[in-house]
Amino acid sequence: MARHDLSALRVKIRTALPVGLVVPEHTEKEHFYRIHQNLGGVVHVTTSDPVYPSVTGKLQHLKDEGLANFKMNRALEYIFANFAKFTDANIMEHIAAAERMPADIFEDAGDIGTYIHDLREEIFAQWIETGTRPPDFEAFIHPDRDDIRAHSALAALSKFCEEWNYIPVMTELYVYSHGLKTAGALDDLGLIRQVVREGDTPCAEHDVFQDPNRNIDRCLKCGAKWKWLLVLMDLKSSNRFKDSYFFQVSMYYEMFRKLTNIKLDMAFILKVSKDDRTYKIEDLKRPAKLAQYAKHIIRTNEGLDLIKELRKDNQRNVVRL
Repeated sequence: MARHDLSALRVKIRTALPVGLVVPEHTEKEHFYRIHQNLGGVVHVTTSDPVYPSVTGKLQHLKDEGLANFKMNRALEYIFANFAKFTDANIMEHIAAAERMPADIFEDAGDIGTYIHDLREEIFAQWIETGTRPPDFEAFIHPDRDDIRAHSALAALSKFCEEWNYIPVMTELYVYSHGLKTAGALDDLGLIRQVVREGDTPCAEHDVFQDPNRNIDRCLKCGAKWKWLLVLMDLKSSNRFKDSYFFQVSMYYEMFRKLTNIKLDMAFILKVSKDDRTYKIEDLKRPAKLAQYAKHIIRTNEGLDLIKELRKDNQRNVVRL
């Protein structure tokens, strides 16, 4: 889809996924979504509309050994750092503090991660509404929540947008699957400009011609060509990267494709640093294939839940007469 077809693209997406079709109904511990009916782009609400758990929740049985090691190591670090302070009177307090250490770290990391995620949504929503890229992403940081980690992450995001000529199409788009009984919010859909052909000679300022029939731009001076790709981008600011993120994003890719019948050219995870204002891209490369594996994981988890249900009677004491 070409850059100059943005309006038509957004209309097509919103016809397939109108606002209010998927409604979050989260609890304190888990995320759930109620799926209403789509009647030609109009949302129809009934009392029997299903509620599905999030994609992340559906994939939760994936074991992360690194997480267990992380928790143990943080607790041990606390004990070694404070061992000299232990007494018979306070030893239980220190043990409790050591147990809380990993949770406190995760809570802090989760808070700043959520904050960065929300700021990105705010930036892209304004960009989409105005059609103009905000000149300073870091200006969106609220004065009462000024945090060096947020500055680093937004600087990295800004750098990515510049270097990849990124243009947001949609942000925080809810998708779902009735077949898999799951739903979720994909972070962003956007356009990136890929070089197809370098120019014949150095060109100080390109004279760009947009091909009305194809998603191609070319410079009338030097002959350089660029292709616009429609991409799915998921933002991560965590220092710990989990392979299971690939399954999560691939499910968003698959659900969006099936619900809209729109082809995505690329799906990737944008890792923004909270430390040094840099970014890295984790390209899924084969999102459709990964989605197939993710479906198997979800089905297997459903089987495990069924086994737990079936075994309930086995745990009861059997009285023989």
